[in-house]
Amino acid sequence: MKQVIVDFVRLLRQAGLTVTTMEAIDALKAAELTGFAPDLLRGVLETTLVKSTWERPVFAALFELYFEFDCEPLRMHPKSQSPTLAIKGATADGSGRSSAGAGGDAEGLLETIDNQPAAILEELARQFTANISLSSAEPGEISQKLRETQVNLRWFEAVNKVERRYVTGQLMETAFQKWQKTFAQLEACLRRELERKAVKQFGRQHILKLVEYANIRRRDFDCLAANEVVAVEQEIGKLAKKLAERPGIRLRRAKRGTVDIRRTFQEVVRTGGCPVNLKYRDKIKSKVDLWLLCDVSNSVERFSRFMLLLVQAAQRRYANIRSFVFIDEVVEVTEWFKTQDVNAFLQARHLRDRFNRRVGLSRYDLVFEQIARYELPAVNARTKLIILGDGRNNWHPGGADELAKIAERAQAIYWLNPLPTEEWLDGDCLMKEYQMYCRQIFECRNLEQLTNVANRIL
Repeated sequence: MKQVIVDFVRLLRQAGLTVTTMEAIDALKAAELTGFAPDLLRGVLETTLVKSTWERPVFAALFELYFEFDCEPLRMHPKSQSPTLAIKGATADGSGRSSAGAGGDAEGLLETIDNQPAAILEELARQFTANISLSSAEPGEISQKLRETQVNLRWFEAVNKVERRYVTGQLMETAFQKWQKTFAQLEACLRRELERKAVKQFGRQHILKLVEYANIRRRDFDCLAANEVVAVEQEIGKLAKKLAERPGIRLRRAKRGTVDIRRTFQEVVRTGGCPVNLKYRDKIKSKVDLWLLCDVSNSVERFSRFMLLLVQAAQRRYANIRSFVFIDEVVEVTEWFKTQDVNAFLQARHLRDRFNRRVGLSRYDLVFEQIARYELPAVNARTKLIILGDGRNNWHPGGADELAKIAERAQAIYWLNPLPTEEWLDGDCLMKEYQMYCRQIFECRNLEQLTNVANRIL
């Protein structure tokens, strides 16, 4: 059993959770104290191995797939012997299809799941997915079958009915939130059952691939649900706090001051000569001018929201920083973010009118031309420019010559791109032209990549 738990910890690490050796040892000791009791094991492992809110869904998904498939005695949710539950207007097999083939009834779905406990929702999910066949264990296949199941159940019609009742005042806020929670729970149960079928049919080597969906840190920003967006924003807030509190590391050796005897004689031993070049102990701060240039066009709307949070975080950390946003024209927002937050910025329509006056589409050529014409004298050997955008210029000339002028004067240009690397050279994306003027280009499509990039260049 200990080896089973060790293997489980290894999978948790591969799934993105940070589990230290001491935490793994604590989990083993705690599980051993309980006698590896199946009804206590999940709580013991979750308490000792999970440290963040975002880690909980990953742990839950991995635990259920791993232990239910690998260790039959540890099944946490044995199949119920309760009679089959049916939706009004649908067949009793749970497929959601009526005799006419038109699908189940939305009102019947609402009646079936209203005020049902978690155990009943899990049983319903088992019945609804009982006759579904899978062709692969790919996450895309799971998502497709989940949507087909929801369509057959008239799921989206049921959701719309609840929303209309809420908008028209027939449903109170508390009842509406309860319905939202019920839909979320049932959807999670449906996905879990489909994943179980995939693991049993295609093997345990697909577990990590299926669990990947539960990790919001590795999910593309464009694929996040509303509640997950809030969770990611909270994680970026934590990252911002760490960046703001982390001591500066950009220090260079002083050319005068107290002589560092150890480093001086190390240099003598290395060169085999006399202590001609003295080394000094004192350090002085090396100032860096940081410029952030963020695309806020519609094509990167979700990405730009998180990038603006990063901009706000950087302004808390650096005193010498300038922040710009653009669509087809650049607007400096350095002063704005000193007193306002991202939500206020996104709601400020007068600001959007200022940087969206020409064509309303991303125009990197116009943006680089504007910076080269009006801001180039302020760029110097200490300036680091970080560009946040997808590099799509809507089939206009790229303006690489203007970017070259900026790169010639700046210390370095870094580019954070929300597109997959394989799409950087497709269509109207001009990263092939821009990359030769950048010190480094980062793929930045999810929270994990954003965290890694922020730690490296901020």
